[in-house]
Amino acid sequence: MIRKGTIKLFSDLGIKTTDDASKAEVILYPGGCPTMWPVVMKEISETLEKLDKTELIIGPATFQFGYTDWAGLFTRFAPRIAGLFARDKKSFANIQATRLGNNIKTGLSHDPSLYLRNSQWLEEQKKAAKNEYVLTALRRDHEMKAGVGEKMFKPFESILPEKIFNKIIRWSRKRSKRQKIRTAKKLSGSNLPVKDVDVWNLDFDGYLETICHAKEIHTDRLHVMVFGAMLGKPVFAYETSYGKLEGVYEQSLKSWANVIFVSHH
Repeated sequence: MIRKGTIKLFSDLGIKTTDDASKAEVILYPGGCPTMWPVVMKEISETLEKLDKTELIIGPATFQFGYTDWAGLFTRFAPRIAGLFARDKKSFANIQATRLGNNIKTGLSHDPSLYLRNSQWLEEQKKAAKNEYVLTALRRDHEMKAGVGEKMFKPFESILPEKIFNKIIRWSRKRSKRQKIRTAKKLSGSNLPVKDVDVWNLDFDGYLETICHAKEIHTDRLHVMVFGAMLGKPVFAYETSYGKLEGVYEQSLKSWANVIFVSHH
Protein backbone atom coordinates (compact mmCIF):
# COMPACT_ATOMS: atom_id res chain seq x y z
CA MET A 1 0.00 0.00 0.00
CA ILE A 2 2.84 2.39 0.87
CA ARG A 3 4.70 1.58 -2.34
CA LYS A 4 1.58 1.89 -4.48
CA GLY A 5 0.64 5.25 -2.95
CA THR A 6 4.20 6.56 -3.34
CA ILE A 7 4.46 5.49 -6.98
CA LYS A 8 1.16 7.20 -7.79
CA LEU A 9 2.30 10.39 -6.04
CA PHE A 10 5.60 10.47 -7.94
CA SER A 11 3.83 9.73 -11.21
CA ASP A 12 1.37 12.59 -10.63
CA LEU A 13 4.28 14.92 -9.81
CA GLY A 14 6.31 13.81 -12.84
CA ILE A 15 9.23 12.56 -10.73
CA LYS A 16 11.35 9.91 -12.40
CA THR A 17 12.04 6.79 -10.35
CA THR A 18 14.27 3.74 -10.63
CA ASP A 19 14.51 0.44 -8.77
CA ASP A 20 18.30 0.42 -9.33
CA ALA A 21 19.79 2.19 -6.30
CA SER A 22 23.16 2.60 -8.05
CA LYS A 23 21.49 4.89 -10.63
CA ALA A 24 19.59 7.03 -8.12
CA GLU A 25 20.46 10.55 -6.99
CA VAL A 26 18.28 10.10 -3.91
CA ILE A 27 17.18 6.91 -2.17
CA LEU A 28 13.66 7.06 -0.71
CA TYR A 29 12.56 4.68 2.00
CA PRO A 30 8.90 5.61 1.62
CA GLY A 31 7.45 4.83 5.03
CA GLY A 32 6.50 2.05 7.41
CA CYS A 33 8.30 1.30 10.68
CA PRO A 34 12.01 1.14 9.80
CA THR A 35 13.10 2.10 13.31
CA MET A 36 11.26 -0.88 14.81
CA TRP A 37 13.18 -3.48 12.79
CA PRO A 38 16.98 -3.99 13.12
CA VAL A 39 17.10 -5.81 9.76
CA VAL A 40 15.72 -2.72 8.00
CA MET A 41 18.14 -0.33 9.68
CA LYS A 42 21.00 -2.69 8.81
CA GLU A 43 19.96 -2.61 5.15
CA ILE A 44 19.75 1.20 5.17
CA SER A 45 23.21 1.42 6.76
CA GLU A 46 24.75 -0.98 4.25
CA THR A 47 23.17 0.92 1.34
CA LEU A 48 24.56 4.25 2.56
CA GLU A 49 28.00 2.70 3.02
CA LYS A 50 27.97 1.14 -0.43
CA LEU A 51 26.62 4.20 -2.27
CA ASP A 52 28.76 6.84 -0.59
CA LYS A 53 27.48 9.86 -2.55
CA THR A 54 23.73 9.16 -2.53
CA GLU A 55 21.32 11.03 -0.27
CA LEU A 56 18.54 9.40 1.75
CA ILE A 57 14.97 10.45 2.52
CA ILE A 58 12.72 8.51 4.90
CA GLY A 59 9.05 8.91 5.45
CA PRO A 60 6.34 9.52 6.21
CA ALA A 61 7.17 6.79 8.71
CA THR A 62 7.12 5.76 12.36
CA PHE A 63 10.13 6.82 14.45
CA GLN A 64 10.16 4.98 17.77
CA PHE A 65 12.92 4.72 20.38
CA GLY A 66 13.94 1.53 22.15
CA TYR A 67 14.26 -1.00 19.32
CA THR A 68 17.15 0.19 17.11
CA ASP A 69 19.81 2.91 17.32
CA TRP A 70 18.33 4.83 14.41
CA ALA A 71 19.30 8.19 15.93
CA GLY A 72 22.93 7.07 16.08
CA LEU A 73 22.84 5.81 12.50
CA PHE A 74 21.34 9.02 11.15
CA THR A 75 23.79 11.10 13.17
CA ARG A 76 26.63 9.16 11.58
CA PHE A 77 25.30 9.79 8.07
CA ALA A 78 23.74 13.21 8.83
CA PRO A 79 25.41 15.09 5.91
CA ARG A 80 23.69 12.69 3.50
CA ILE A 81 20.25 12.54 5.14
CA ALA A 82 18.11 14.90 3.08
CA GLY A 83 14.85 14.43 4.98
CA LEU A 84 13.06 12.53 7.74
CA PHE A 85 9.26 12.70 7.71
CA ALA A 86 6.81 11.33 10.26
CA ARG A 87 3.24 10.06 9.86
CA ASP A 88 2.16 10.75 13.45
CA LYS A 89 2.82 13.45 16.04
CA LYS A 90 4.77 11.23 18.45
CA SER A 91 7.16 10.17 15.68
CA PHE A 92 7.65 13.80 14.66
CA ALA A 93 8.49 14.71 18.27
CA ASN A 94 11.01 11.84 18.36
CA ILE A 95 12.71 13.15 15.22
CA GLN A 96 12.88 16.64 16.69
CA ALA A 97 14.33 15.28 19.95
CA THR A 98 17.35 13.80 18.16
CA ARG A 99 18.60 17.23 16.93
CA LEU A 100 20.34 15.66 13.95
CA GLY A 101 21.28 18.88 12.15
CA ASN A 102 19.88 21.85 10.29
CA ASN A 103 20.61 20.32 6.89
CA ILE A 104 17.98 17.61 7.43
CA LYS A 105 14.45 18.62 6.46
CA THR A 106 11.79 17.25 8.79
CA GLY A 107 8.02 17.26 8.64
CA LEU A 108 4.73 15.68 9.67
CA SER A 109 2.52 14.28 6.93
CA HIS A 110 0.23 11.33 6.14
CA ASP A 111 0.98 7.67 5.53
CA PRO A 112 1.75 7.37 1.78
CA SER A 113 -0.97 4.74 1.27
CA LEU A 114 -3.59 7.40 1.93
CA TYR A 115 -2.70 9.10 -1.35
CA LEU A 116 -4.80 6.33 -2.93
CA ARG A 117 -7.93 7.43 -1.08
CA ASN A 118 -9.52 9.34 -4.00
CA SER A 119 -7.99 7.25 -6.77
CA GLN A 120 -9.67 5.32 -9.58
CA TRP A 121 -7.85 2.26 -8.27
CA LEU A 122 -9.69 2.53 -4.93
CA GLU A 123 -13.03 2.93 -6.71
CA GLU A 124 -12.33 -0.36 -8.51
CA GLN A 125 -11.55 -2.04 -5.17
CA LYS A 126 -14.84 -0.76 -3.73
CA LYS A 127 -16.77 -2.21 -6.68
CA ALA A 128 -15.14 -5.60 -6.06
CA ALA A 129 -15.93 -5.54 -2.33
CA LYS A 130 -18.15 -8.20 -0.74
CA ASN A 131 -19.48 -9.05 2.73
CA GLU A 132 -18.56 -12.70 3.19
CA TYR A 133 -17.07 -12.89 6.71
CA VAL A 134 -15.73 -11.07 9.75
CA LEU A 135 -11.97 -10.73 9.34
CA THR A 136 -9.41 -10.96 12.14
CA ALA A 137 -5.90 -9.98 11.00
CA LEU A 138 -3.64 -9.90 14.05
CA ARG A 139 0.11 -9.72 14.73
CA ARG A 140 2.31 -12.21 16.54
CA ASP A 141 5.58 -10.25 16.49
CA HIS A 142 7.19 -7.70 18.83
CA GLU A 143 4.88 -4.94 17.59
CA MET A 144 1.81 -6.57 19.11
CA LYS A 145 0.76 -5.46 22.58
CA ALA A 146 2.24 -7.86 25.11
CA GLY A 147 -0.28 -10.03 26.94
CA VAL A 148 -0.19 -10.88 30.64
CA GLY A 149 1.89 -14.00 30.00
CA GLU A 150 4.58 -12.19 28.04
CA LYS A 151 4.81 -9.40 30.62
CA MET A 152 5.11 -11.99 33.40
CA PHE A 153 8.04 -13.82 31.78
CA LYS A 154 9.88 -10.75 30.42
CA PRO A 155 11.89 -10.18 33.67
CA PHE A 156 13.35 -13.70 33.28
CA GLU A 157 14.80 -13.07 29.80
CA SER A 158 18.38 -12.80 31.11
CA ILE A 159 18.01 -15.91 33.28
CA LEU A 160 16.30 -18.43 31.00
CA PRO A 161 18.07 -20.09 28.04
CA GLU A 162 17.29 -18.18 24.83
CA LYS A 163 15.49 -21.10 23.13
CA ILE A 164 13.24 -21.68 26.13
CA PHE A 165 12.49 -17.98 26.58
CA ASN A 166 11.63 -17.56 22.87
CA LYS A 167 9.38 -20.62 23.02
CA ILE A 168 7.52 -19.15 26.01
CA ILE A 169 7.10 -15.81 24.22
CA ARG A 170 5.76 -17.52 21.08
CA TRP A 171 3.28 -19.49 23.21
CA SER A 172 2.24 -16.30 25.02
CA ARG A 173 1.68 -14.41 21.77
CA LYS A 174 -0.40 -17.22 20.30
CA ARG A 175 -2.49 -17.23 23.48
CA SER A 176 -2.94 -13.45 23.33
CA LYS A 177 -4.00 -13.68 19.69
CA ARG A 178 -6.61 -16.33 20.52
CA GLN A 179 -7.99 -14.06 23.23
CA LYS A 180 -8.30 -11.21 20.73
CA ILE A 181 -10.15 -13.48 18.30
CA ARG A 182 -12.60 -14.35 21.09
CA THR A 183 -13.01 -10.62 21.77
CA ALA A 184 -13.68 -10.02 18.07
CA LYS A 185 -16.41 -12.67 18.07
CA LYS A 186 -18.07 -11.00 21.06
CA LEU A 187 -17.86 -7.52 19.55
CA SER A 188 -18.96 -8.50 16.08
CA GLY A 189 -22.36 -7.29 15.05
CA SER A 190 -22.58 -9.93 12.35
CA ASN A 191 -23.75 -13.55 12.15
CA LEU A 192 -21.15 -14.24 9.47
CA PRO A 193 -18.26 -16.61 10.18
CA VAL A 194 -15.03 -15.23 11.65
CA LYS A 195 -12.05 -15.73 9.34
CA ASP A 196 -8.57 -15.41 10.87
CA VAL A 197 -5.87 -14.61 8.30
CA ASP A 198 -2.17 -13.84 8.73
CA VAL A 199 -2.12 -11.25 5.95
CA TRP A 200 1.67 -10.90 6.24
CA ASN A 201 2.00 -14.23 4.42
CA LEU A 202 -0.22 -13.19 1.49
CA ASP A 203 0.87 -11.60 -1.77
CA PHE A 204 -0.53 -8.14 -2.49
CA ASP A 205 -3.51 -9.37 -4.51
CA GLY A 206 -4.39 -11.85 -1.78
CA TYR A 207 -4.13 -9.11 0.83
CA LEU A 208 -6.48 -6.86 -1.15
CA GLU A 209 -9.03 -9.61 -1.76
CA THR A 210 -9.01 -10.76 1.87
CA ILE A 211 -9.87 -7.27 3.12
CA CYS A 212 -12.27 -6.47 0.25
CA HIS A 213 -14.37 -9.56 0.98
CA ALA A 214 -14.77 -8.84 4.72
CA LYS A 215 -17.90 -7.24 6.07
CA GLU A 216 -16.17 -6.20 9.30
CA ILE A 217 -12.47 -6.05 10.25
CA HIS A 218 -10.64 -6.63 13.53
CA THR A 219 -6.93 -5.88 13.36
CA ASP A 220 -3.78 -4.49 14.97
CA ARG A 221 -2.10 -4.11 11.56
CA LEU A 222 -1.98 -0.52 10.36
CA HIS A 223 -2.55 -1.06 6.65
CA VAL A 224 -5.38 -3.51 7.22
CA MET A 225 -7.03 -0.74 9.24
CA VAL A 226 -6.20 1.92 6.62
CA PHE A 227 -7.34 -0.07 3.59
CA GLY A 228 -10.48 -1.29 5.37
CA ALA A 229 -11.31 2.30 6.33
CA MET A 230 -10.73 3.53 2.77
CA LEU A 231 -13.18 0.87 1.56
CA GLY A 232 -15.76 2.23 4.02
CA LYS A 233 -15.87 -0.95 6.11
CA PRO A 234 -16.28 -0.91 9.92
CA VAL A 235 -12.90 -1.51 11.57
CA PHE A 236 -12.12 -2.54 15.16
CA ALA A 237 -8.51 -1.53 15.84
CA TYR A 238 -6.51 -3.28 18.58
CA GLU A 239 -3.57 -1.80 20.47
CA THR A 240 0.04 -2.43 19.48
CA SER A 241 3.09 -2.14 21.72
CA TYR A 242 3.56 1.56 20.98
CA GLY A 243 0.38 3.17 19.67
CA LYS A 244 1.08 2.97 15.93
CA LEU A 245 -2.54 2.68 14.81
CA GLU A 246 -3.75 5.32 17.23
CA GLY A 247 -1.12 7.82 16.02
CA VAL A 248 -1.94 7.45 12.33
CA TYR A 249 -5.66 7.49 13.10
CA GLU A 250 -5.35 10.79 14.98
CA GLN A 251 -3.17 12.31 12.26
CA SER A 252 -5.05 11.15 9.16
CA LEU A 253 -8.25 9.11 9.66
CA LYS A 254 -10.14 10.61 12.60
CA SER A 255 -12.37 12.91 10.57
CA TRP A 256 -13.72 10.28 8.19
CA ALA A 257 -12.92 6.65 9.07
CA ASN A 258 -15.32 4.18 10.71
CA VAL A 259 -12.79 2.91 13.28
CA ILE A 260 -13.39 1.83 16.89
CA PHE A 261 -10.37 1.20 19.15
CA VAL A 262 -10.45 -1.84 21.40
CA SER A 263 -8.51 -1.85 24.65
CA HIS A 264 -7.62 -5.53 25.10
CA HIS A 265 -6.11 -6.72 28.39
